Amino acid sequence: MDEERDALQQIRSSINSPQGTAFSSWYGEACCQWEGVECNPSTTRVIRISFRHRRDQSLPELWYPNATLFAQFKDLQELKLPGNQIGGFISPNELARLKQLQKIDVHDNSIEVGSHLCWGKIPPLRFLDLSRNKLQGNIPKCMCENPHVKELFLSDNFLIGNVDGCLRNMTSLKYLDLSHNSFNGSFPSLPISNLTNIQSVILSRNEFKDRISLSHFANLSRLSLLDISWNSLEVETESITWIPSFNLSMLNLAACNLKTIPNFISSQRHLESIDLSYNSLTGKIPSWMLDNVSKELQLSGNGFTGPFPKSFQNSSQLTRLDISDNTLSGSLSEDIGLDFPELRYLNASCNSFIGRLPPSFDRMKELIFLELSRNQFHGEIPYSMTSNMSSLEYLGLSRNNLTGDALPNNSSLPNLRYLYLGRNHFIGIFPDSLRESRDLLLLDLTENSMSGGIPKCIDNITSWTENSPHQFPRHSLGLYRNIYLVNVMDLSCNRLTGTIPVQMTQLDLMQALNLSNNRLTGQIPATFGNMRLLEALDLSQNNLLGKLPRELSALAFLAAFDVSFNNLSGRIPLGPQLSAFSSESYMGNSGLCGIPLTNNCDEVLEKSSPPSGICGLPLEKECDKVLEKSSCFFPNKATSYTLLLLYLCAISLLFSD
Repeated sequence: MDEERDALQQIRSSINSPQGTAFSSWYGEACCQWEGVECNPSTTRVIRISFRHRRDQSLPELWYPNATLFAQFKDLQELKLPGNQIGGFISPNELARLKQLQKIDVHDNSIEVGSHLCWGKIPPLRFLDLSRNKLQGNIPKCMCENPHVKELFLSDNFLIGNVDGCLRNMTSLKYLDLSHNSFNGSFPSLPISNLTNIQSVILSRNEFKDRISLSHFANLSRLSLLDISWNSLEVETESITWIPSFNLSMLNLAACNLKTIPNFISSQRHLESIDLSYNSLTGKIPSWMLDNVSKELQLSGNGFTGPFPKSFQNSSQLTRLDISDNTLSGSLSEDIGLDFPELRYLNASCNSFIGRLPPSFDRMKELIFLELSRNQFHGEIPYSMTSNMSSLEYLGLSRNNLTGDALPNNSSLPNLRYLYLGRNHFIGIFPDSLRESRDLLLLDLTENSMSGGIPKCIDNITSWTENSPHQFPRHSLGLYRNIYLVNVMDLSCNRLTGTIPVQMTQLDLMQALNLSNNRLTGQIPATFGNMRLLEALDLSQNNLLGKLPRELSALAFLAAFDVSFNNLSGRIPLGPQLSAFSSESYMGNSGLCGIPLTNNCDEVLEKSSPPSGICGLPLEKECDKVLEKSSCFFPNKATSYTLLLLYLCAISLLFSD
């Protein structure tokens, strides 16, 4: 025990070099009680070491642990060192002395050179996880010297070349994950077909180029998960029906150049998840697919036509359905909520659906994500959709023909985080019920016909303030896949009036704010300087007057700024921030002067005539006529581009990682 205790103390010194603080709780001589250490209760010898994310991330250099120290633990069965900034091992071959070692886990580190992992043959080794490192080049031959490994994870590295040779030696494999690399050799159909114990094969997001037939895997009776998506493959659709010996639980053939749905899928009775998105599939979506798949069905980015799919059974058990970016049409079933009562994620955007939104959506009690944008729905949003769906966190209805209030009166969406209602025909005032949506991160109401003022209670949405107590659970964010937490509010291209409330400027976590193309009046609040994280601010084409507050110069992250076509006057505040923008950001304000404008402040008239693009009181113009002629696209290209980037960061990429 003294030898093992001393080795642990040396490892602590090594992982903390030069000034880390890991394992400060280690004290006394009973090292089996120390954090991350597990001993055999009979022999009191160390059998498991689990140091997860223990190295201080602020330390400037990578950690190169000496494998000789770990070789002191003669009975060690598991070595887990994920997330410790490991750059490689010194004397890695020393690990071969551990005759009981079954598991090595060093994922989420910074290992680049494969030779730093050449520990030689370790006969008991069954589990090897090297994912999320920075491994480059071909798979080192020394990593393929352990034929008894059953689970191999090499995903999220920078590996290239061919994998046939390595797989040929590892005949005991049950789980293989080589995804998110740059393997560019021939697809390893033959080596995989010889892995008679294989259960899971994940080769997605590489650069394999080949024409393959899935019939090669017909005799892999234990295969339950197959993911070969997002390569440069062309998967053949068999003309002759073949019956596989396997029963898949998950099949991912996204972006595999499929022309028709493979016949063998109809024989799979235990499918939980299938992804055929971004292929060239056409025709109607077969009803049997909704019955054969129990959890997730993803068919986006194809050429499917016909109505919204319906199960042969009374109701489907699907929890995730993505049929976006197809050519589906017709109205949604009035009983859609009864047809899909278990759905947590529904994406039917970018189709040609028409008609009204069915009130029965409220029967989907577990629904978290609902995306119906870019269709041709009309009518008002049903009250039941916004009052009885308390689980809803994402609602996308933009680019339709919806009318009425943006949200029905007395709506209640307490968990809402993303709301896209832009480019419809909504009227009425700013939705008062949003003050209850305290977790809101993104609000898009652009290009509607909303009127009235911006409510002073806007700062009730505390997720946009520094004192926000809210946390975002992983389970829900997992549904969104690639949505990023971006704080954006877009109220542009409406008919909002009144002044900008000071309370809006208390939203100090806001990153993008667009109030352009409205009828806002009054001065720009000096408290905009409180919004220190603001990256894009567009106040153009309103009736704002007075001077530009010098506090705007304090917005250090401001990358896009536009106050053009208002009635502003005076000198543009000096400083690197506001002076860096082009004159387009200030045009249409005849009373403004100073850098970057070319006019001389001494020569600017004390009283300037209003620009032609401004309407509303106190000007005697009809706003409807002016706004019809003006574009809702941002007059300043830099502002438009930056806001676009922020929007893209907040939109789901619609396909699975």
